[in-house]
Amino acid sequence: MSTTTDTAPDSSRGNSPTCFVIGPIGDKHAEYGSPERRLYEEALRVYDEVIRAACRDHGIVPLRADAIADTGEITDQIHRRLHEDDIVIADVSGGNANVMYELGFRIGRGKPVVLIGERGDLPFDIAQLRTIRFRRNESSLHEARDQLSRVLHEGVTHGFRSVAYANAATSSAPPADDEDDDGPGIVDRLAQAEEQMESVLTDIEAMGEAVLRIGAVAEECTPEMNAANEANLSASARLALVRKFSTAVAEPAAAFRASSEAFAARMADIEAGVHASLDIIEDQSPAERNEEDVQGFLHQIIEMAESTRSGITHITEFGSSMKAVVGYSRLLRAPGRDIAVAVGAISSVVTRIDSLERRARALLTTAELSSSASGHDIAVPPALSHATAS
Repeated sequence: MSTTTDTAPDSSRGNSPTCFVIGPIGDKHAEYGSPERRLYEEALRVYDEVIRAACRDHGIVPLRADAIADTGEITDQIHRRLHEDDIVIADVSGGNANVMYELGFRIGRGKPVVLIGERGDLPFDIAQLRTIRFRRNESSLHEARDQLSRVLHEGVTHGFRSVAYANAATSSAPPADDEDDDGPGIVDRLAQAEEQMESVLTDIEAMGEAVLRIGAVAEECTPEMNAANEANLSASARLALVRKFSTAVAEPAAAFRASSEAFAARMADIEAGVHASLDIIEDQSPAERNEEDVQGFLHQIIEMAESTRSGITHITEFGSSMKAVVGYSRLLRAPGRDIAVAVGAISSVVTRIDSLERRARALLTTAELSSSASGHDIAVPPALSHATAS
């Protein structure tokens, strides 16, 4: 279990690493409220909000055993996946016997594994392995997703390694009191969100400027290309024009990617702080809250989501229009890749703010109903009002 052999993705199976997911599955056909049904719902939430979300950031398509479509013995198919896939993500919550067997099979072959698991519910015999730990609330699941995304990014970039490397960013032993030992607290998260907002606005401006520069280059070069096509010039003559466009667009495309990735990273920090704040509101009873402050905070989140979405929609539309251009020549693949990565980063932010907005709207409905029914004034930590965009 201490081997550190690198495993590069198998290019013969496509550009993206293959990823198999093992973990508790439960029974989706079981009666609602039964232990089997609850297990299914809890496992599916972790799969959707942590594993699939993190994989999506890197173009990885994860597969669970219950989604294998191949014909044949399911056990043989699982063993083949455990043996061949570039990476296995194992949810070890509860120490399910089948999961432990499959994990041992994978580790025994020196293959890379990333472990995740619920705090306080990890099997004793693997508790010393580095594991991304989570609790079943929004802020913790989002933090686990971000940790897993960082591990996958490292693997995609430099090659995946064995289980000992799987989560270098987390502690290798469980905290003594089952609490985060050095992770940020709620106030820390809120402070991070507040500090990042000004930089986020700068990133958005930089993205807009880069898009304008790309558009200006395209506007300048398009007439020449159209004229060359109409004149039926030779391929070499048209290729010279493509090279000119590629050279001119390379720098603003790289700037677009850099500003978009910075924007997505900052929004991830802000998102964690807002989710932590929403967790506070959810945990408080109506008698503990100031409904006016709560509703004002929730409205701020909704306004932030709407304004952010409006501001980046035209950028994603621009990126989509560039896909057709990239296929024109291999000379355009490098700037085209930068633009595609930028659009992907921005799209991931749209997903994040959608999640925040949904929670805020649901809580706003509850808060408004509670306010009209009780009329109680409640107190929310003042720091909550600083977690949103101006």
